[in-house]
Amino acid sequence: MSNNNKHWFWGSVLNFKSIFFRIGLAATMINLLSVASSIFIMVVYDRVIPNAAFPSLYALTAGMMIVLIFDFILKNMRAWFIDLAAQQIDLKVGYDIYSKILKAPLDQVSGSVGGLASTIKGFDHVREFFTSATLALVVDLPFVFLFVFVIYLISGPLAVIPLLAIPFVIGIGFLVQPFISRHAEKAMEVGKNKHGLMIESLTGIETIKSTGSSKLFLDRYQDSIEDGSEAGRMSKVLSQLATNSASSTQLLCLISIVFYGTILIDEGVVSMGAMVAAVLLSSRAIAPLALIANLFGRLNSTKTAYRELDALMNQISKDESESSGLKISKLGELNCSRVGFTYPDSTIPSLIEFNASIKPGEKIAIMGRNGSGKTTLVKLLSGLLMPTQGVITFDNLATSEIHPSIFHSKISVVLQETNLFAGSIRENILMARDEIDESLIKEAMECSGVSSFISRVPGGLDAILADRGLSLSVGQRQAISIARALVNNPEVLIMDEPTASLDLNAEQTFVKKLNPFIREKTLIAVTHRLPLLELVDRIIVIADGKVALDGPRDQILERLKAKKS
Repeated sequence: MSNNNKHWFWGSVLNFKSIFFRIGLAATMINLLSVASSIFIMVVYDRVIPNAAFPSLYALTAGMMIVLIFDFILKNMRAWFIDLAAQQIDLKVGYDIYSKILKAPLDQVSGSVGGLASTIKGFDHVREFFTSATLALVVDLPFVFLFVFVIYLISGPLAVIPLLAIPFVIGIGFLVQPFISRHAEKAMEVGKNKHGLMIESLTGIETIKSTGSSKLFLDRYQDSIEDGSEAGRMSKVLSQLATNSASSTQLLCLISIVFYGTILIDEGVVSMGAMVAAVLLSSRAIAPLALIANLFGRLNSTKTAYRELDALMNQISKDESESSGLKISKLGELNCSRVGFTYPDSTIPSLIEFNASIKPGEKIAIMGRNGSGKTTLVKLLSGLLMPTQGVITFDNLATSEIHPSIFHSKISVVLQETNLFAGSIRENILMARDEIDESLIKEAMECSGVSSFISRVPGGLDAILADRGLSLSVGQRQAISIARALVNNPEVLIMDEPTASLDLNAEQTFVKKLNPFIREKTLIAVTHRLPLLELVDRIIVIADGKVALDGPRDQILERLKAKKS
């Protein structure tokens, strides 16, 4: 299987099989060494005490001290390897998941931000299952039968007691498993909804406060807590039932061995030491089984989280980083041929059949009523979305045929929503494009209007933005967003209502400074603002997802004015 086609989880985990082999080897040695203590006690009871063989006692004790040291070292090595596996899987698989989501086409990761974040967080459940004490428990389970076999070798008939107890304990675990599974899945679903509600409400907390609608979200949160706590409580009750049953069986097994062993000692079938060793080994055999219900609970949570992550990873069919594409020198003429787009889970298309040709250096305004498809068109032209119908080409090359890094370096977009991130203002403008020259940064700041207020911000460009830059005004955040689009000196500049947050004076200043900057560039601007319309020489009007009007600016404006009158 090629590297590009390997499974997102198993393909990477198999790279760490040597670590898992060491974990298994350490667990095997630990279990084998645990038999030594039982043999030691049996020999002391049967040989040393009756014969007062103190030299043998000293030798056996010294040997057990060596075993104890090796046991201590092996247990620490196993824990270290388990932690190492967790770290490596987090670094490789966790990073790959995040990378694939960030680089996927936008329509493939659309939907609830909270739900998506919760699904990604589910990777923690998957990783912890494979890199925790649960893994050690899985390795320990086969040794249950080894301990029963050793009991048989040293005490014969007493082996029948743990042999009967084992299927009883396992049977209870399997019996409650379907019920634990049902409640665990419900608890995870409720937890996902609660996590999503938390993220969405905190993101929109200003709206919640301004409308006084906190009670609505508190009621939803209360309902999710009640649903989740009930499902979680039932899952824990059932797990505890199985655990307590195993503990009681372990105690019953001990009592039965002592009772039956005393009779066998009296008959001369087994020795006192053999009976004591059988008690210790039976406890060691049944102890892992007491945790089997907990294992089922973790397994169900892991299965649910894995299933959701696997569905998400399979949904993401394309990773930009894996695209070869052509490294072209310029984008050239833009052509839209019968372009249509329908959002996932929607039956109403946002664009039906958009046809247009835009020459290099042309200045275009896109107009239309709310819901006509303008913002969708912006996202299609900028490569954020892929058409569900038709094709968008630059010099007869589809956007998917152009290397992503080249495409994004030659086209910039200013979206309606202004998103700033944790970090400095400089970092928010550059967005890791550190190769950009300082002169371009100054030009972008001057053109966007950032230079008009940056001197009043403590720290200037190095000022750290907190809470998505809410300490800045809406217009200042918009200016930083515009500077981000201009700083890489793009060949094509696409803007969606870029001056919506600016007052008239700021807008006129921006238009005046933008005009020389875009002289040789292609401009596509979604706007209804007259100052910005002065920059364009052609207007395309969209209605119901199609081109309604297309022509010279003044001619289209006259026709629109005539329609209104």
